[in-house]
Amino acid sequence: MRVAEDRELVARLRQGDRDALRQIYLKYKDDLLTIATCMLADRAGAEDCLHDLFVALASDSVRVRLDGNLKGYLITAVANRSRDRLRRRGRSQQTRDAPDQAMGEAVNAAADPAAAMIEREEADRLYRAIAALPAEQRAVITLRLHGELTFEEIARQLGVSNNTIRSRYRYGLEKLRSSLDVGVER
Repeated sequence: MRVAEDRELVARLRQGDRDALRQIYLKYKDDLLTIATCMLADRAGAEDCLHDLFVALASDSVRVRLDGNLKGYLITAVANRSRDRLRRRGRSQQTRDAPDQAMGEAVNAAADPAAAMIEREEADRLYRAIAALPAEQRAVITLRLHGELTFEEIARQLGVSNNTIRSRYRYGLEKLRSSLDVGVER
């Protein structure tokens, strides 16, 4: 169902239907923003990447070619823009920015305010731990968990071997586990 709906949206977009662009934006903006924010560890930069992506879609909509699924196409595009921004920003400032609202917005508000606050704090801890990872590991973990891409898809997208992607994922998870365990022991 989603694939057929997405193909129709892309067909309408290619015909210049601006409402199709709006529908695509509304459907995928939260996922794309989460991915860009996790990769960049910078909410404002992530918003810029997302908006740049949709400006490019609007201005060049007739050239959109959908070989796979729309969500995968958009994830690849926002991840590429995020990596480009990381390269431009340089290694000195890649990580460790404060999370502002990135992960906390993804947490559903619970009926119990105390439970909602605990969930928010846990999401913030996870976000900070992901933001502290090296960029290569952070990208793989983000694309795998938030983007729901396979290791093969991530390897193709990043232009490295499947084994390298699996190693980055494994090492990244080990670092996350270690940093989150340290936080629990305090």
